[in-house]
Amino acid sequence: MHTDASGMQRWSRLDARLLGVALVYLIVVAGLQAWASPTAELDQAEQLVFAQGLQWGYSNQPPLYTWLLWGLEQMTGPSLVVLYLVKVALLGSLAVSFVGIGHELQLSSRQRLVSLLGLAWLPAFVWEAQRDLTHSMMAATMASLMLWGSLWAVRRRVWWAYTWPGLAAAGALLSKHNAVIFVVSVLLTLLSLPDWRRRLSPGGVVWACVLMMVLCAPHGRWLLQHPDVVAQTTHKLIGAHDDAGWVAWGELLGGLIKGLLAFLVPWLLVAVPLWWRAHQRCAASVLLTRLLWVVMAVLLVFVLAIGAESFKGRWLFPLLFFVPLWLAASVDVAASRASLVMVRGGVILALLCGVLLSARIVWPIAGEVQTRQNLPLVGLGAQLQQAWGEVPPVVLVSHHHVGGNLRLAWGGDPVIQTPKLTWPVALPDTLMVVATTQDLRNPDFATWLRAQTGQDPAGVNWQAVQAPVLHRPELAPYVLHWAALPRTAGGAP
Repeated sequence: MHTDASGMQRWSRLDARLLGVALVYLIVVAGLQAWASPTAELDQAEQLVFAQGLQWGYSNQPPLYTWLLWGLEQMTGPSLVVLYLVKVALLGSLAVSFVGIGHELQLSSRQRLVSLLGLAWLPAFVWEAQRDLTHSMMAATMASLMLWGSLWAVRRRVWWAYTWPGLAAAGALLSKHNAVIFVVSVLLTLLSLPDWRRRLSPGGVVWACVLMMVLCAPHGRWLLQHPDVVAQTTHKLIGAHDDAGWVAWGELLGGLIKGLLAFLVPWLLVAVPLWWRAHQRCAASVLLTRLLWVVMAVLLVFVLAIGAESFKGRWLFPLLFFVPLWLAASVDVAASRASLVMVRGGVILALLCGVLLSARIVWPIAGEVQTRQNLPLVGLGAQLQQAWGEVPPVVLVSHHHVGGNLRLAWGGDPVIQTPKLTWPVALPDTLMVVATTQDLRNPDFATWLRAQTGQDPAGVNWQAVQAPVLHRPELAPYVLHWAALPRTAGGAP
């Protein structure tokens, strides 16, 4: 182990090997999924619809991921490969930041190894992020870069060094709104510890906050202009219950505990024995333990303030991604065999999930089970183009999953309009409408179609294209319905 003049550990060959192996792993897993199916998953397809243009906001999620994809599409066009490369880049950057944080906290090489392999025990990272996560994945990466940058800036003790955490904090907030909990928690943690508080640069903290607010202000203004978007977010958390008193408090805490367990299991099964047998106290463990408690306190205040009662484990990814780092800093990894279980089990879990992510697409599981990536949407796009005679300039599509994959089939020429996002473009006199069988029975789609074309789905002469479900020849073919509709006077301009 080598140190520089300031006492910080230099990056070692082991770090380079670890990160190199992680990058190869991420690329191989992404490649296997792309090989197994040309169809984009749900969140990825949504981004393909959003990335047709630049806006300060698109939905109830912040726009940074969409902006990144839009910039790449200007060079490559809509591409499933690009979607996977973005995923690899973000997850790879998260791994790099873990090693960087470990160096700033002077963790040993074995502790850094435990922290990195600990990520493989978190389902949000090893499964959900590699399968389909977009905003949560980017927010976790940005939050980790912010923590790394904050530690680096405190060590540098100059105001301009706080540019890094300011930019990363803005990136986190523009990736996922709930990342504000982590941003606030980092600042409160550093202020609450005397050793760290003395080393903070007041001017640097102000500069980072100003930089963050300036960068986030346009999106914040957009949110104020679209209160319905904020309502969608709170509705996802609050649900439809109207209980009061102790019943409501019980639902709040119960929902939070369920979300925590969904995020932390199976990591907890190894972390608790490892901490119980070999916990230690050092500067790094004090900092990360305080950060963990502050995050939980701020999260609880947030939960009580909005009355949230519904949580998904992956929503906690931008808030609790650092728990493997906390564990590595808080235990004597050399004194416990449980650390070997964490490392070796992490390798096994990573490899197993990497195989299963593509295997679930290729091989039938439990009879007629299919995934969204089994839907032959790209091939159906080619059939629709042939039926129309060319690529239509504007297409109304009943669902963004279908619309995003039609962009993969057709490239960047047509404008895809969906109920999720309808672009302010002039509709041609005759336009193509594409709908799934399920959406034809959906009253929300009927309302949207009437607003766009002045026609009701029940009175439309629908035609159909179909194709075999990918890797599931025993299933009935998948069908898309389409029609050529004139835009009547009652439709959108």
